[in-house]
Order: sequence, then structure tokens, then C-alpha cells
Amino acid sequence: MSTDHVEVILAQWARERPDLDASSIGIFGRISRIDRLFQQAMAEFLRPHGLTLGLFDVLAALRRLGEPFQARPSDLAETVMLTSGGMTGRLDHLEQLGLVVRVPDPEDRRVMLARLSGEGHDLIDGLMAKHLDRWLSRLGWLRPGEMEAFAGYLRELEATLRSGAPQPATG
Repeated sequence: MSTDHVEVILAQWARERPDLDASSIGIFGRISRIDRLFQQAMAEFLRPHGLTLGLFDVLAALRRLGEPFQARPSDLAETVMLTSGGMTGRLDHLEQLGLVVRVPDPEDRRVMLARLSGEGHDLIDGLMAKHLDRWLSRLGWLRPGEMEAFAGYLRELEATLRSGAPQPATG
């Protein structure tokens, strides 16, 4: 039997500071632990392909754009929440792997676009199918309609954290 570390933390706070409502640790503590587990699982999944989660994100962003699977590096950086310098590094790495090529922007030849190579396109298509199947199988315990509700709660939490302001209770 594995230990539920978040429950242990909640019990410790209840014992040490019963005057505090530590129930939010039940949510934020789990989100933090889930993120670490997600990062580890993705690293293991991508390692055989020579990719990191950051590189995978760029490939996925390019693939989602549709034909011709290209974008300005600044637009990609915004999409994956990265600095322009960080995006340059990722694109350099993907170009070295043969998964992305840089091509002149037909509207402004001073600008170079990042485009999925044929190999990059095939790789991200195959990985996305496996990636989505893996995560859907881990959510199999949700009943019909619960996934949408759960995603909605997470969307509201993200919006609250982005705004920095408490959100009124709904429903």
C-alpha cells in the first residue's frame, strides 16, 4: 500500500495548527505531485526519441497549426510560454535532429519561419497518438461527463491563478 503523502501533510497540519483551514493543500499539493509525476512520465516516454517535453511541445505546436506546419519563432514562443531566446535554443536542437527546418517567410524574407520537416511531421503524428492514448487510459476511472467537469474546474482554477484575484463560487 502506498502512502498518501498529501493526506499525511493534512493530518500533520490538523494536529499542529487545528485553527488553520489547510484543505487547499488537498488540491494544490496534489496538483504539484501530479505535475512531477507527469514530467517524469513524459521524460520516460520521450527519451527513446531523443526529445524533451519542451521539444515535444514545439513539434506539437507546429503540427496543430496545419499546413504548411510553420510559424514565426516569436509566435511559437508565445504559444509554449517561452522567451525568444529559449525558443531559439529549442529550434536549434530540433533542427539538429532533422525535425524542423528554417525557411524564409514569403511575406518578409528577413524573417525565418520554423517548419516541421517530413521526419518531424511523422514523428509528432506517431507520438501524439500514443501520448493521447496513454493519458486517456489513465483517466478511465472518470464516468461519462466527469472529464469535461473536471477540465472545467481546472480551467477556473487556472483563470483564478492567472488573474491573481479570488473568484466567486459558482454553482
